[in-house]
Amino acid sequence: MNKKGYNQTANEQAFGANGFNEITSAGASVAIEADDRFVILIASEDAVFNFSNEVDKGVKTATNFSLADGRSLYGYFKNIVVTSGKLLVYYAS
Repeated sequence: MNKKGYNQTANEQAFGANGFNEITSAGASVAIEADDRFVILIASEDAVFNFSNEVDKGVKTATNFSLADGRSLYGYFKNIVVTSGKLLVYYAS
């Protein structure tokens, strides 16, 4: 039986140890590299954005995805483009 338990990498990601960035329709507060991945997206105001999600199941790409202020998404995101609003994004590594 495989039990999921303590995982240092997952805990570091969940608590933001790898850092965060803010993305708006004007761009990111710190430049995002092509190989950057994000594990948590939080709308700091109502946001509409596009993304790719490197996961086995569920939504893999979305266009004009809406996320209400204060709501979060978890995954392995890349290619995030905000068309309106603001996102706080937490780096995977």
